[in-house]
Amino acid sequence: MRELIEAARSAFAPILTQRTARKGALLVAPGQRSTRLFLVRSGLLRSFHVVESREVDAHFALEDGVVGAIDSIVFGRESRYGIDALEDTECSTLDWDELERFLDANPSHERLVRKITQHLYAELVERFEGMLFLSARDRYEHLLARYPGITQRVGLGHIASYLGMTQETLSRVRSAR
Repeated sequence: MRELIEAARSAFAPILTQRTARKGALLVAPGQRSTRLFLVRSGLLRSFHVVESREVDAHFALEDGVVGAIDSIVFGRESRYGIDALEDTECSTLDWDELERFLDANPSHERLVRKITQHLYAELVERFEGMLFLSARDRYEHLLARYPGITQRVGLGHIASYLGMTQETLSRVRSAR
């Protein structure tokens, strides 16, 4: 994915905006309409969904990761998701509407967007299948393989939420390693 994001930073440089977010900053609030994608250069962003007053972690975007309020981007509605910074973060932002106009004028870049979209879709399917078919231990091992060092960067509450388990279950899984 790193190569694709680097290619995107180069190809879409004319329409990218650089942004810095301090740890704890809310970039997109749940219920807000947002057409921005965030391409993380350094730091860590997460998307989350609020369920019964509780935040459920949906996605982590570390270096060379991408995150956005996809429901808002695709359907043009207020997002059910929020995006915040779990670390001080430097990223490039890309407005989806600007991207569409840019691609109309530069159709040769459509392939790059398709490749990034395919990669993100494959990651989503893999995560979905993991939640359905993998044990708690296997989900944790998969997370560690996908995001090396994440346990030093993200609190265990966020990791448990992302993995769809309680902190107690996560503690048991970690102690059994």
